[in-house]
Amino acid sequence: MKLNRKKINILGVPIDSFDRGESIRFIDQKISAKKPVFITTVNVEFLFRALNDDSVFQMLKNSSLNFADGIGVLWAAKFLSINLPKDKFWRHIIGSFKLFGSLMSIVLYPKYLKKPIPERISGSDFVWDLSRYAAKNDLRIFLLGGDPTVPEQAALKLQTDIYNLKVAGTFEGSPKPQDEIKILELMKKDKPDILFVAYGVPAEELWLEKNLAKTGAKIGIGVGGTFDFLAGRRKRAPKFVRTIGLEWLWRLILEPRRYRRQTALSKLVWRVFKYKLVN
Repeated sequence: MKLNRKKINILGVPIDSFDRGESIRFIDQKISAKKPVFITTVNVEFLFRALNDDSVFQMLKNSSLNFADGIGVLWAAKFLSINLPKDKFWRHIIGSFKLFGSLMSIVLYPKYLKKPIPERISGSDFVWDLSRYAAKNDLRIFLLGGDPTVPEQAALKLQTDIYNLKVAGTFEGSPKPQDEIKILELMKKDKPDILFVAYGVPAEELWLEKNLAKTGAKIGIGVGGTFDFLAGRRKRAPKFVRTIGLEWLWRLILEPRRYRRQTALSKLVWRVFKYKLVN
């Protein structure tokens, strides 16, 4: 059955509402139609950056799939979907109560937020889905970015855990223009089908927007710190913590310096709330 793209509009940024299984089927359709697929995973920090940087905003509007990578993005989609009274006074009163309740659900009942977007899809999870898809369909992956030896170690982890996975190559490189020619030459030689890029947000996505078609790859996705997780350089939150949507809290506890980055959530909440009151 053909899947049509299901986009949720969050302040002008399209976020897809597929689950992981539907996402793979949609990607397979696109590949069959000979169309390259450019995927992003959007967390709160990334979304807030897009709302304040037109180049990032336009890139997300032009990509093939934008996944919600974080409970904050699921919250924004949920809050924008609720109905509020038309009367201005009651709209503010009910809106404030709804705001408080929905924010409490982030910690107390995250399942409430899984509509209209059914689940969070992170690059660190979806890299496994795409790698299994590659092994099943005889496609070759390429890992681009990360610190020295990290992409090689990450590739080894994927190959160890996924039978028959083919790795076209690895390369640290950088998003700097002076590295572009060498990287594209590598792509021409190694001919990857799926390209995982770990340059950090939004550098990796802007690089893919500019270069994915030039690489000849069928699929390109920015994966942030995924290579470090795969290589064992950094530890992810336990699965149950990720399932309930609190991986952000786990990472904040382990890396307290990240608190400055977490302020993006409060800024996004205020922006979404103001938008909802007048729309």
